[in-house]
Amino acid sequence: MKKRELNKKNYLSEGRRLSNAGRYPGAIVNLTRVISLDRNCFEAYHLRGMAHFNLGNYEKAIEDLGQAIEIFSGDPKLYNIRGLCFYATKNYGLAAVDFTNAIALNPTNEDYYIHRGMTCTDLGDYEQALKDFNKVQELNPNSPVPYYHRGKLYVEMKDFSTALAELDTALSINKEYLDARRMRGTIFYLTHRYKQAIKELNQVLNVDDNDDTAYFYRGLAHYRREHFYWAIDDLTHAARTHSDFVEIFKYRGMAHEMVGEEEEATADFLTANELDKNS
Repeated sequence: MKKRELNKKNYLSEGRRLSNAGRYPGAIVNLTRVISLDRNCFEAYHLRGMAHFNLGNYEKAIEDLGQAIEIFSGDPKLYNIRGLCFYATKNYGLAAVDFTNAIALNPTNEDYYIHRGMTCTDLGDYEQALKDFNKVQELNPNSPVPYYHRGKLYVEMKDFSTALAELDTALSINKEYLDARRMRGTIFYLTHRYKQAIKELNQVLNVDDNDDTAYFYRGLAHYRREHFYWAIDDLTHAARTHSDFVEIFKYRGMAHEMVGEEEEATADFLTANELDKNS
């Protein structure tokens, strides 16, 4: 075996091993070496694209997965992962095209329909989104997932009573489905049932005390009920991972103001204004 081919084989083997071990930066180094030796190596582009995806380097992942698709266009997983990259970068139209291609290649995969349904929801194509979530239910009648996603869809459509009915069904199938319970709490907040929202979100946080979205909505509900110190505490938790949410700093600033903490209130209002200008 020629030295070039031997090097390619060794780098590819090491890249594969490191990818499987979750050591993505090292995998990328080795797979880049493979590509420098063979510009048409499907597996190297595929694995490097997946490594970039797992690291959150979505633009690089899109480029590598596109190269892999050019070499071999028959793998639905490539379209699905590239679609998720487009979705993460808010390129919803391109994401929908990729999920549609994945479905054409494998029309029985539930995830592809869920991903396209989520994308169509963000595009405002509620009719197609509903069809996709209905298809998931058809493929897996005992899954709570389509009920949850239909619930989210109906929230987007401002049909809160139907959304709650869907989420109730999801929880009847799996009472520990925290996404559905969090969404119920969110609906209670949006429909001004603040005490119910707090009760629902308490159940989420009793199981997962790192759920910052639950802290956010519970904090808003506490604010509406004039429990300002509790609101400040919850919104501070929410800011850990949602530090770009204007509403967190706006409401925390108002809560600080209500309890006479003027310095803290001013700092939060300044942050909220800065985020609002940059949005």
